[in-house]
Amino acid sequence: MPTYLYRMILFAMLLVAIPVTTIGMISYRISSQDIEKKVKESNSQILLQNQMRIEQVLKNIEMGAVQYLNSPLVTENFYNALTQDDFQTITDLAKGLYNLHSLSGVADTHLINLEKEWMISNLGFTGTEEYSDKELLKEYAKNPKNLFWLADANGIRMVVKLPMIAPSTTPKALLIIEMSKTEMEKALAQTKQLGDIYVLNGEHVPFLSNTGAFAISDSILKPLKTVSDVNGYYEGKDMAVNYKVSATNWIYASVVSIDQVTMESKKIAVVTMQVCLIVFIVIAAAAFYGSRRMYSPIRRLFQITEQLGGETTDARRKDEFAYIEDRFNALFRTGKQFQQQLQGQKGQMKEFFLLKLFMGQVTESEFAFKCDTYGFAERGKSMGVIALQIDSLQDTRYMESDKELLLFAIHNIVSELLPANRLLGSLLLDQSQVSLLTGDVEDPLELQLSFHQAAEEIKSKVHELLQLKVSIGISRVFSRYTDAMNAHAEALEALKRRIRLGSDIIIHYDDIETIHENSKHLAASLNYLEDYLVNALKTGDTTSSFEHFDQYVAAIMERDIRFNDFQFVMIQLITVIHGLVQQQGGKLEGLIDTKSVLHYFMKLSTVQDITSWFKTDLLPPVLAFFKGRVDSQYINLAHQMLEMIHAGFEQDITLESCAEQLKYHPVYVSRVFKKEIGVTFIDYLTNYRVNMAKKWLKETNMKISEIAERLTYTNSTGFIRTFRKLTGMTPGQYRDS
Repeated sequence: MPTYLYRMILFAMLLVAIPVTTIGMISYRISSQDIEKKVKESNSQILLQNQMRIEQVLKNIEMGAVQYLNSPLVTENFYNALTQDDFQTITDLAKGLYNLHSLSGVADTHLINLEKEWMISNLGFTGTEEYSDKELLKEYAKNPKNLFWLADANGIRMVVKLPMIAPSTTPKALLIIEMSKTEMEKALAQTKQLGDIYVLNGEHVPFLSNTGAFAISDSILKPLKTVSDVNGYYEGKDMAVNYKVSATNWIYASVVSIDQVTMESKKIAVVTMQVCLIVFIVIAAAAFYGSRRMYSPIRRLFQITEQLGGETTDARRKDEFAYIEDRFNALFRTGKQFQQQLQGQKGQMKEFFLLKLFMGQVTESEFAFKCDTYGFAERGKSMGVIALQIDSLQDTRYMESDKELLLFAIHNIVSELLPANRLLGSLLLDQSQVSLLTGDVEDPLELQLSFHQAAEEIKSKVHELLQLKVSIGISRVFSRYTDAMNAHAEALEALKRRIRLGSDIIIHYDDIETIHENSKHLAASLNYLEDYLVNALKTGDTTSSFEHFDQYVAAIMERDIRFNDFQFVMIQLITVIHGLVQQQGGKLEGLIDTKSVLHYFMKLSTVQDITSWFKTDLLPPVLAFFKGRVDSQYINLAHQMLEMIHAGFEQDITLESCAEQLKYHPVYVSRVFKKEIGVTFIDYLTNYRVNMAKKWLKETNMKISEIAERLTYTNSTGFIRTFRKLTGMTPGQYRDS
């Protein structure tokens, strides 16, 4: 499968797709932004033109009205009390009003004399009472401005207060010019492609829009109510808005759909996508053709390597270069792997051979055959064995589970610290690091000194790197390799003398004093301390148990014994504890969560480790087990005594009779009853009898003397005295109540 060819084609297409797509997206974005900018500017210009057109219309009307009001005809006759008889004057004034109608957008005019109460309008000369809404006239009069525009639901109008030269809230006359909304809307020229135009009054109420405009929505109107700039732009929900604020505080707003704005952009996007697709297809075709031509030499090389055979299914799934590389590397890797395997197995075989040597499973002839293979020194040279053990992990940063890992680290330290010409071999064996050493000297004393110096170096380096205290045992010097088993035993025996000499030491087997002692006699002399410890365990007394255990160990250590004797005595103690747990229906291995207690115990190599294991792992769960049994026994005993009281309260029952029936001492049952029930035996019995007397007094017609006799009182007086003491009243008073 031409995997690499597919990768080349895919890579070439990616090189084409990324720049083409990037250029297309950038082109579309730039063109879209330009179109949106142009539309925004066009809307702003059209909005400005419409604003200027509307304001020009308003300005023309203002100028026409001012000219009319300042004419001699108006100034001379306007404030007179005109009547129907002043026909010529009224006609001249009306003619001036009619001339204002010629201005664009004017629909109606009213000339009103508030003081003389006459009015000239399209209806002719009438009284002011003919005006449609006289309340509006009052509002117009209160306006602080002499000339102002109003736009609301009533229409668009201009109001001029007379006289104009001084502001007044009580004008003499008003000129009102009504505007044609239709004509004003025609002045708002706008196309649907560029949206709709709306005009809002000072209260932000839309009163004018171009012909055919939709009702302005609240989502667009709400932001317009909060604008503070003279002009601006914002986008609402699917709509874009340009606005301008006029001098009359009217807001001119152009609202256009964003879809209409981006319509041209979408057309550009389609064209851009088509162009990019065409470019991509053309270049991709060229890339495909070029990749196949470049792949030709690779294909030929791949076919040659395939003919070699031997490939696996996983190898065939790789690309061609990876497959070819694997095939070439396989030839060079095979020889190196063989060499590495040989070296690795040689080291493992040497350790295995050394283990058999220490276990006494190698004969002299077998050693002579294999000594050169594993690099041992020539026969006849003096040798020695050193055995290293960790004293204790207590008060260190390590856990007991780290012990094997620490021994492995020490093994590496020894291998690197001692030169190869002196270290014949080393291995880990039964919680010990054991090394077989030799030297360049023949004198046994000098050789022993060199072994001691090597042990000092190892001990110092271990403390420096691991902050551990270790002890090292050194065997006697020997020259026959088959004596290595005895030398290993001597080194371990030397380490066992730490029970008397302490930890963190180097011990030579030659320095050991042989001491003979009867371990059975030792165990017999400790029987009384063992009995104290067993009794404390049975009662679940933690403090007493630990005190007696410390005394037990101290009594052993007072004697100058060997480590093996110490192990023997402690094994006897474990056996006794195991028997106690079994008597109570338990299992010692289940309490301390281990498969074999003795197997774990035999791994402990120092007195400190053994005593620490007893105090932390063995005694606490055993104490908890016995304490649970004692508590359960107390509850059961107290419950039996309660049943005896409830069943025999009408008899002459006593604490002694209960204890005799339960096979316990009266003092013991009395203490248990008080501990579990909270009151003494006699107090509970008396209270129970009085409660039964209350029940009989309430539910039966028994005489008081009969009740006293039934409750084993010799006379009624004693019963009455006891009843009054506990209830505060006599039996008769209790029955009456």
